[in-house]
Amino acid sequence: MQEILFLLLPLAFYSGWNAARKRNRQQQQTQTPAPSPQFVRGINFLLNEEPDKALDIFLQAPVIESQTAETFLLLGNMFRNRGEVNRALRVHQHLVARPDLNNSQRQAAMLALGEDFFAAGMLDRAENVFREIIEHYPDNAQAAEPLLHIYEQLQDWDKAIALSERAGQDKNRFIAHYYCEKAEAYIQENQLYKADENLKKAHSAYAASARVKVLQAELALARHDYGAAFNHFRAALEKDPRLPGRLAPRLLEIYGGRPELAQWYLFFKHHYELKPDAHLFPVLLDFAQASAHTAELEPLIQAHFSAGPVTLQTVARSLQLLQQQAVPTETFMPALSQGLNRLAQADSRFQCGQCGYKMQDYLWRCPACQRWDSVVSN
Repeated sequence: MQEILFLLLPLAFYSGWNAARKRNRQQQQTQTPAPSPQFVRGINFLLNEEPDKALDIFLQAPVIESQTAETFLLLGNMFRNRGEVNRALRVHQHLVARPDLNNSQRQAAMLALGEDFFAAGMLDRAENVFREIIEHYPDNAQAAEPLLHIYEQLQDWDKAIALSERAGQDKNRFIAHYYCEKAEAYIQENQLYKADENLKKAHSAYAASARVKVLQAELALARHDYGAAFNHFRAALEKDPRLPGRLAPRLLEIYGGRPELAQWYLFFKHHYELKPDAHLFPVLLDFAQASAHTAELEPLIQAHFSAGPVTLQTVARSLQLLQQQAVPTETFMPALSQGLNRLAQADSRFQCGQCGYKMQDYLWRCPACQRWDSVVSN
């Protein structure tokens, strides 16, 4: 796609020149002369895939019209997208240095230049360009997002927090994450008071954050308060149902051999009974085994294979635990067979190559996009 667009650049240059010619004709009521030999040479260099020679010609233009500036921006952006960052830098630096650009053109050129520096890994220069845009053009919000990405890469969370005040509706959620990053580092450094301060600010910014609760639990553990940690972990899991798989190893590490382990098993069992979930089921099995509820493993597995959501992960983990418990094969084989059959039925064998619709059987025509002969093996 980039190659096709690159071949269209001569047409874009010609269109810019032609538009400028027509405008001058209307303003001056005189016939604009034919394109200069230098312009024709530049077009020929582009067509012959000699971009450096073409750049030497085009960058010598004494005056940049509106269409010409847009064409230069397109040229530089295409160089960057093709991985030719040095050429992109040359184009955009030339544009920024021009005294005849209007404010809109200069802002666009500076944004492109900052993106060039970012693509080249020169984060300090990219930061300077984006900050200059924000300082000189306060209404330009386009520079805030790439600058925020730079601060995230540099882990400069204080600057990220300050800049996020310019962000949109999700700014409080971002700010909470940045305070959490600071708090996590302070916990690792055992600076618990500073960690607590930052977690309070994170909670103030975005009270619905499950990450704040997780770090509050870690802070409580650093203070050897297992009860408070239990409550914070539980609150985090209640807020975000995606967390059990992530937190399970940590909870088993913390509460292994402690009385709270049985409470965790009951907690996960309760939530699984409310809503059987393929991601939650392996966690439930792990806590059943760790909390001496091994007698419940076999009934749990059989019930899940017969009616619960079956995945390869649930099958693999169930087989592993049944083998560890030395459960006879003939005892769980019917349930396993039933679960595998349900998994096979849910797995699509064919997919439309046009729209991605999945199906069990081969069809001549996709029922979603109505394309003929578009179905392929999945």
